[in-house]
Amino acid sequence: MSEETIAVVTTSGRAYYNIVSELKRRGLSFLSICPGDPIPMNIKVAITTASEKDKIHCSNILVYDCLSDPSSLVEKALQIASGKTQYREVIVGVDPGKRFGIAVLGDGKVLKIVTAKNVREAVSSIRQMIEIAKADDKIIRIGNGAGDQRVALITLLSEMLPPDVLMESVEENGTSKPFRKSSDWKRDLIDGVSAIRISMRNGQMIKSGRQNG
Repeated sequence: MSEETIAVVTTSGRAYYNIVSELKRRGLSFLSICPGDPIPMNIKVAITTASEKDKIHCSNILVYDCLSDPSSLVEKALQIASGKTQYREVIVGVDPGKRFGIAVLGDGKVLKIVTAKNVREAVSSIRQMIEIAKADDKIIRIGNGAGDQRVALITLLSEMLPPDVLMESVEENGTSKPFRKSSDWKRDLIDGVSAIRISMRNGQMIKSGRQNG
């Protein structure tokens, strides 16, 4: 975004730290404002706490619970700030392996990147992403490597996917290149970027939810 459209409006140190850390992790710009201070006209969404929301005058206010993961709230703020109430297409890219890289794209824009330690954690993350996503089309694209882990992932996903979700197998050859073994690249970043590349490739149908609906 060329100018800040998201504001963090709180005096809670813990809430501020958690929210700002997530915004910075995604490379999003924002304004820091004290509750009760005027909200600039360009701000489309304000993130605050339950005890401070009544002091804020903004058309869109999101309330953060300090005990929760801020990622879902930031996703919602990003969607509001971009002027989208619903995406045309949400794609979840998955790089399977001993660890699973998972990336979510909304109309081609990266919304979230996570890493799962095992199959069940990956399924849980993907299921949550799919349930939260508001889109006309929802697609899960899975890299065709990693053998047993991939098979287990597809089996579990096939059992729980709602009828409007498609699942595709994607050729993942080259999605982890041109990375080199270096301390400059953390493993989770490599997995996340691979998942993004997988999400951008067309694949072969594994499951058509529309046909099963």
